[in-house]
Amino acid sequence: MSQGVAGIYSEIYTRLASNKTLFPALPETTIRIRQTFNEPGCTIASAAKLLNTDPGLSAFILRIANSVRFMSLFPPKDLESALRRIGLTNTMELATTFAVKAAFATSSMALKELMLDSYRQATKVAVISYFLTAKVSKLNPSKAMLAGLLQDIGLPLILLQLSERPEIFNDRKRRIQAVDHLAPMVGALILNHWGFSKELIEVVRSRKQWMRDSGDKADLGDLLQIARIHALIGREEFFDCPALIDLPAYSKLPCGKLAPNQSLEILEEAKDELAELQLMFG
Repeated sequence: MSQGVAGIYSEIYTRLASNKTLFPALPETTIRIRQTFNEPGCTIASAAKLLNTDPGLSAFILRIANSVRFMSLFPPKDLESALRRIGLTNTMELATTFAVKAAFATSSMALKELMLDSYRQATKVAVISYFLTAKVSKLNPSKAMLAGLLQDIGLPLILLQLSERPEIFNDRKRRIQAVDHLAPMVGALILNHWGFSKELIEVVRSRKQWMRDSGDKADLGDLLQIARIHALIGREEFFDCPALIDLPAYSKLPCGKLAPNQSLEILEEAKDELAELQLMFG
């Protein structure tokens, strides 16, 4: 990295770190949900009442409860039944995941297409993380989905700042390099501002740190490395990634066999379910 480019990155980071008003805000409903659902006395009825104040979120939770992941002989017909099926902790994580979409909204026509592409990629990582966790790990799938989306929470702010630097912004390769350098640091700033857990903050810091090795036991960061590799298949950036089998994370997780194209067979077989989940994000 040249000294000039490093200086630009440092300037952008310093500007964001010193001006918290630039950070995206969590919706008030999401804040109340995270507070209420963590209270020991929270009940299914009170949780459903709070969720019903946001029709879009309520519909999202119902769709998740009726998805293939939670398929049963008696699909939930109302929000309380959906909460019993999913559980309060999972619902809280899913509600936060749903809220993150607002951070990728923009009124700038110059940024609109990039923001939409960034959101689609972020949801792809989130959905693959959700599916993989349920299949190969004892970790919480809903938390994995949220973590997958939060790894890219800094992208809207970064792209906005880079748009003032056309020599980087208009060069796709340089723009991606800038995003990859800044996203872990800016994402951690935002999550600290929101008061999120150290675990999620560390997962955000580990974005695209392919050779990261946190020890013998697999963690959320490991799982997201596998998910992100798969989310990049078909994109230019995929060719800059290491082989899946070379990732320390791969050896820690019982991911199953590789398909001929070096992707996981279990993901190849679950294309319809993954597409259904991603469609729920809009």
